[in-house]
Amino acid sequence: MYIRTLGQSPYQSEAAARQAAQELFTKYESDCRGIDVLKRLRKEKHTAYDEALLLRRRINELPKLYQDKAELDRRARIWRDSPEKNRVFSDPVLERRRIAEFVSRTGALAPEAYRIELAKLLVRLGYPPNYYLRDLNSELRRARCEESVNNLRFAFPCGGLEVDDPKAISGQVADHYLRTELGITLSNQKIPCSVSGRRGFCDVHFPHGITIRVNFSKVPYMLTAVQVAPKVGPLREYSYSCFGRKVNLS
Repeated sequence: MYIRTLGQSPYQSEAAARQAAQELFTKYESDCRGIDVLKRLRKEKHTAYDEALLLRRRINELPKLYQDKAELDRRARIWRDSPEKNRVFSDPVLERRRIAEFVSRTGALAPEAYRIELAKLLVRLGYPPNYYLRDLNSELRRARCEESVNNLRFAFPCGGLEVDDPKAISGQVADHYLRTELGITLSNQKIPCSVSGRRGFCDVHFPHGITIRVNFSKVPYMLTAVQVAPKVGPLREYSYSCFGRKVNLS
């Protein structure tokens, strides 16, 4: 039985599964071009399936969210622009009644009430309550990118870690390269990455000036590693899979 995407039956051949993963990765590269935020916006842990349902709802309902926000903005402007709210009674009870009557009559929203109502709209679509919305087109692009990334979690050998955490994968690939090609074991010192889809790489730096470059150009089929310092070593390609966050190479 082979990998599948959300809502699909298991593929009947490895070739079909690989082709589906390839198509998903191509879509990810298209949807996420120029998008710099790929991580989940929420702190809670959700399954990839739950995340997929949420992101699909977000994409479908974002235009309505902006319409609702525009209405909140209109009501906030009533509060901001009306001098009536600035009249103050010495009796606090009368003052509360006056404000309540003003709000009931005009629909005005005080700043705190505005924040509460906006937070409700945001949380419903899975945003943090204090999330700063950009324009609708930007948020739709971000949501489509997040949906594409989430879909990779169904179809990729490492459940999307190839995109979510290339440093973690690169460190393990470089450790394997050191053991099998150089016969040594070292602790990596830093892992700067420049990865955007299949373009880019991570350089894994070890003591003694040793640097192993891990390339993602052949995911979801292969991970590539080569020593680039202090001298150039052999290029190796590894088939890979994952168990949790542990990368298995062959």
